[in-house]
Amino acid sequence: MRSIEVGERLRVVPYWERSFAADDRINLVIDPGPAFGAGDHPSTIMALELLEFAMAALAKQVDGPTVLDVGTGAGVLAIAARLLGAGTIVGFDTDAAAVYTARRNFRLNHMACNETRGCAHLFVGGTEAMAGAFDVVLANLAAPTLIKLSSDLCRSVGRYLILSGIGEAMGRAVLQTYVRQGIELIRSTEREEWNAGLWMRPG
Repeated sequence: MRSIEVGERLRVVPYWERSFAADDRINLVIDPGPAFGAGDHPSTIMALELLEFAMAALAKQVDGPTVLDVGTGAGVLAIAARLLGAGTIVGFDTDAAAVYTARRNFRLNHMACNETRGCAHLFVGGTEAMAGAFDVVLANLAAPTLIKLSSDLCRSVGRYLILSGIGEAMGRAVLQTYVRQGIELIRSTEREEWNAGLWMRPG
């Protein structure tokens, strides 16, 4: 993996290159570990781009938006959310090794819980542990999993929902599932046969 610029503001940087990246972009330093995403997969790049858009929109309305990262993996999206101005962040994964990696990556980006900047709460678990609504919900997961979790995810959406990891063949099925949940697709993107979308709760 090499450094990659994403959207208008972000750069995903492998930790072994962190001393070489310096300009006006926000550096997101990642050590992917032996089995987790490094932030350069098309589905992750699209999710980051949509997250940047959503956070910019929320900055005009909310101070320190709350973010939920479902299936956090190496923590790429959760860390990006903090770098883009999120307040409290909750992230979870069913894989304990993934959560360990995400916590390490938060430390690589000099992030920790404190009273003034909010907290990143990372834990091992599933959607049964979700409670309350978040300004942004992130889910970069395989399409069948997104369909299975649609009710749980939509129940947690305060304003925006970002879905990615959708293979081209499953795009219509995911779209129909989430339309039935009463949220609105406002932005979509595709890259290398992968699809992602930004959804909004009306009102």
